[in-house]
Amino acid sequence: MTTRSIIAALLLTPGAVLAAEPNFTTPKLENLTKQIAAHPDSAQAYSNRGYTLALLGRKEQARADLKKAVELQDDAPMRNRVGWAYFNLGDYEEAIRHFEESAKKSDFSAHYDYYSLVLGYWGTKDLERALKNYQLAAEKDPRLAEFKSLDERTAEWTPLERKAMHEIYVLWSKAWKL
Repeated sequence: MTTRSIIAALLLTPGAVLAAEPNFTTPKLENLTKQIAAHPDSAQAYSNRGYTLALLGRKEQARADLKKAVELQDDAPMRNRVGWAYFNLGDYEEAIRHFEESAKKSDFSAHYDYYSLVLGYWGTKDLERALKNYQLAAEKDPRLAEFKSLDERTAEWTPLERKAMHEIYVLWSKAWKL
């Protein structure tokens, strides 16, 4: 394997890059910790720090913050944000649980409901449900129906998030799209 392929494999493995460094911090993580100290009832700060900790591979700390975020604010947007963090932790069943709860709470009206479910079902290898939800996502947001606009839409997503969405798009475009 080349160095580039090793790095790419690490980036596509949830929490693998920095999981070996449990005390690794970043300016953003430090700022979020300060926000929580100043505003201990801020569900947004807890969910943001939980997501950041998930990306850094600090699983237990991430899970604690995500749980606290939902305790403070149990609505559709919060459940969805928490689902994304669990997805990046590689805990796809928990991600689906939060994505499904978010979709139910929003009555499937939020723009992200279906494509979030695509990620979770991709993670659990439930191809049928991933493709069905991709179709619904593309109907709700036509930008997802074309690769160029999908690529632009997901440009700042994590490599794992992009990989999941792009893989399902390719299957959908070849085997499902009319």
